[in-house]
Amino acid sequence: MRAQHAAFTLIELMLALAISVILITMGYPAYVHYQTRAERNRAEVALMQLSGKMENYFEENDSYIGATIDELNANHLVDGLHYQLAIADTTDSHYQIQAIPQDVQAARDVNCETLSLTDTNARSISGDGDVKQCWM
Repeated sequence: MRAQHAAFTLIELMLALAISVILITMGYPAYVHYQTRAERNRAEVALMQLSGKMENYFEENDSYIGATIDELNANHLVDGLHYQLAIADTTDSHYQIQAIPQDVQAARDVNCETLSLTDTNARSISGDGDVKQCWM
């Protein structure tokens, strides 16, 4: 009498591998989309924090002119973030600040691209996407 061994056949292993590959292939784009959106949301938070620092600068100097990222001690806002903060425009009474995507974020977030915020809380983007979808 022949003993039976419990084991997987090569076909069963190949089938399991094929199913795994299909699931990973379907899930990876969703993961990348989530990661891109989360990074953009972190950039929005950094812009809001920079906006607060701009308002503090205005209270002390009665003007936004002369405000820099270094002057505002805002370099830490982008630690570990795939965005660079910039003060794009300043006058005595107005400013525009930007979060500019870098590296992999620039390649992935082509619909929104650069996020901009003004002293009046006007929000804009440089990409072709919808501002409401890019700014949460």
